Amino acid sequence: MQTTYAKNAYTHVMITTSDIPLDLVIMLYDGAINYLRKVIFYINQSNTSKKIYYISKVMAIIEELLISLDMNAGGDIALNLRDLYIYILKELTIANAKNDIARVKHIESLLIELIAAWRKIK
Repeated sequence: MQTTYAKNAYTHVMITTSDIPLDLVIMLYDGAINYLRKVIFYINQSNTSKKIYYISKVMAIIEELLISLDMNAGGDIALNLRDLYIYILKELTIANAKNDIARVKHIESLLIELIAAWRKIK
């Protein structure tokens, strides 16, 4: 059900968001997922500076996706995506403070589901 919702949401957002083309959105999600995997690695290595570096990279990507939403044209879907992106940013902040790998993996799973929807749309 979430995949269907994500696919429908992103189809609509793709049409209403003119600032970020589909290929770039996919690249942003790919980058965020790869950085999250590095975050997990560096949490396991107790390398705080690298963990923070890669969490900040993921946060920058999510923030870019957030500001690219067209709230006027996107309606409820844009609002839901905004809420999801804000949720991800909050979870990343907590994961960073607590070295919480489970939270990082949860965010990774959300992004994997979303990127799959984008790829289907493409």
